[in-house]
Amino acid sequence: MNVFKLAVTIIARHWSYLLIYTLALGCMAILGSGAIETPQASEFSNDAPKVAVVDRDGSELSAALKDFALKDAVEVHVEDSTFALQDAAAKDLASYVLIIPEGFQEGLVEAAHGGADAPTLETVVSYQGARGALMDQRVKAYVQSLYGFASVDAQASARDVANNATAACGDETPVELFSVDSEGLSVKYINFAAFSAYALFTSSAIFIAVGLASLRKTEMRRRLVVGPVRSESYGAQVGLACVLASLVIWAVIAAAGLAVFRPLAGGAAPASVAIVVFGQLGVALIGAAFGFLLWQLGASESVANGAGNIVGLACSFFSGAWIPLSIVGEGVRVAAAFTPFYWATNAMIEVSQASRITSGLALQAAGEVGVTFLWALVIAIIAVAIGRVRLRERGA
Repeated sequence: MNVFKLAVTIIARHWSYLLIYTLALGCMAILGSGAIETPQASEFSNDAPKVAVVDRDGSELSAALKDFALKDAVEVHVEDSTFALQDAAAKDLASYVLIIPEGFQEGLVEAAHGGADAPTLETVVSYQGARGALMDQRVKAYVQSLYGFASVDAQASARDVANNATAACGDETPVELFSVDSEGLSVKYINFAAFSAYALFTSSAIFIAVGLASLRKTEMRRRLVVGPVRSESYGAQVGLACVLASLVIWAVIAAAGLAVFRPLAGGAAPASVAIVVFGQLGVALIGAAFGFLLWQLGASESVANGAGNIVGLACSFFSGAWIPLSIVGEGVRVAAAFTPFYWATNAMIEVSQASRITSGLALQAAGEVGVTFLWALVIAIIAVAIGRVRLRERGA
């Protein structure tokens, strides 16, 4: 096992890659899954938008519209000029700017009595967030109420129309916050497991490909090949070193997820947690096999870094870790089934959505995780075959 020990020693010398990829990307997976929680409010509070209203009409209806727009909002005073109004929205000084034109009341009443369209309001909606757009919908609904009440009673005064519209639009739906004790795998833990696939694959692939680069040196290679080590034993021992490296990376990231999210303490079934953990192991082994393949191909350090990151990003995308596959096209979903991360992520999602883990579901999820291990085996076999071809070419 001299080759195995030597390979492990050489890989371990590149501990900086272990820190960069395993710890850094692992922490990103934890943070990205929402491990850090903000204190939950005991009561619901509306996120008040910043609203600026410029009333150029000065009528009772325009005053009522202004009061409605500023209700439950933070009023922002803006100069009545084109530049100031646009600047307020561009700099997010106001989420919503409403300009009530001169003659608004007269035009609305005449339009309501004659069945014409209501006067158009000038608005500037901030592009930052949806609060301005929601306020715009509220204002339009209020104007429609003014229009409706004015059209119903031609003898109604402007004050009566405004009061009726305010009363009609003033109803609010009560909102109450309550907590629910849930059992099973939490969404945050599943998100972490899906996000961690990129960290597991990239860490294993690059750490191994770069770490084994020294074994390609001419003197080192000649000494090992000429020595009493068969080529089959040589490849097997290097492969075992790759597996050991990936196991260390998997243990660190999987243990971090179990410690932070504590799925077993939350009532999750041990079988469902095992599916997630072994799914992560399968991804780590795929990374090890890919790193072994890069080493057999003679990839340089820069090529190994680039290939590991690109393949990891692509496989993570097709697994549905970042974007749910339910919102993409059918062609993308079909293509995703031919990528390695998809099967592990799909198994994790299935066990997390189930109310209880049945034997049939457990077997199905285990089979999908098994496909992940088969991916690792196939890539490793391809790497061994390429290594034998390259060794035969050197001998020739």
